[in-house]
Amino acid sequence: MDFRIREYLPHQRSPWVDELDPLFITLCHQERKVRHFDSPKAWEAIASATNHLATRGKWTPLMMLAMPDHLHGIVLIPHPHQIQQTIGSFKRDIGHTLPTAWQRDAFDHRIRNYPHYLEIRDYIRANPVRAGLIGKAEDWPYSAEWPTRQEPG
Repeated sequence: MDFRIREYLPHQRSPWVDELDPLFITLCHQERKVRHFDSPKAWEAIASATNHLATRGKWTPLMMLAMPDHLHGIVLIPHPHQIQQTIGSFKRDIGHTLPTAWQRDAFDHRIRNYPHYLEIRDYIRANPVRAGLIGKAEDWPYSAEWPTRQEPG
């Protein structure tokens, strides 16, 4: 049986990519199927870290949602800031309040246009419903959306 070792995921943005293109990010706990991020204490740490990076100008959050063992977000990261370093800062900020065994790296995907943004946003909103945690997406308490000045993407 062929077992492939996952290669290191590059998180570099090409210079031609518009910094107004949002990123869909997913960060996972090292242990899947644990209930780590879906509690008031965990959500407070996540919201605080999200806002801390925004205050420092490292990113502009558009959406963040915590599932039991992973986080989804849509963020804008300005060109002077590297994606990998910004996500690393986010993980460290959360870790100050909520010690977390993070899975190495993170997953990021560039959102290219507004319809794609709406598709990703709806996918994130529906995550707790698909997991059977709630009946309606709007009932999930561990989610936040920030207003934008323009249509993202």
